[in-house]
Amino acid sequence: MGSSEGAAVLGQIKQTHRIPARTGRAFVVAKGDLIKITDCEGAQPVDFWAFNRENLSEYLSCMHTKPSIERLFPREGDAAYTNHRRPIVTLLQDRSPGQHDMQYAACDRWRYIELGGPEHADHASCENNLHGALEGLSIRLPFTPQPWNLFTNFFINPDGTFTIKAPESKAGDYVILRAELDAYIVLSACPQDFNDTCGGKPTDVLAEVGR
Repeated sequence: MGSSEGAAVLGQIKQTHRIPARTGRAFVVAKGDLIKITDCEGAQPVDFWAFNRENLSEYLSCMHTKPSIERLFPREGDAAYTNHRRPIVTLLQDRSPGQHDMQYAACDRWRYIELGGPEHADHASCENNLHGALEGLSIRLPFTPQPWNLFTNFFINPDGTFTIKAPESKAGDYVILRAELDAYIVLSACPQDFNDTCGGKPTDVLAEVGR
């Protein structure tokens, strides 16, 4: 694993986005662009969304991806599919332990009320990060899709229960995705600090777009 290998695959970098802990960022990609997402300090989940730029009602859908790839989340070489059952991004390289959950909804105010009480209703959340980031592009979305949770260690036990474990990703681990459609991409550096989702300490994420 090394950044030089990633840079060679990414080619010329067109965009760089440093996403501070607990915040989100939205940006535009063209079909064929490569998106490198790096866990800067390790153990930091990233909620990932992708929307068709020509039709916002078509978006990356975890529930449609899983039947198409016949597994619970994509591995290297797999695509993530839209609710119209078309590939929207492909996972070209995975230089991480490969834990990229497609089960959990984005954290939201209701989750923090559930975990900590009504006094935590204003806690930063991936849902708020999604909508705030899109508003920066003058986009208002009337719903919150299920995110693809990169670097996220939700372990499925044999009895069907979940165990939330700290991510095993290390500083500098990354994935490289290829855009299969012109798309809006949204990333949230998950702010969850009530359990082990972020290993107890949310940190920064780096996104780079190349060709």
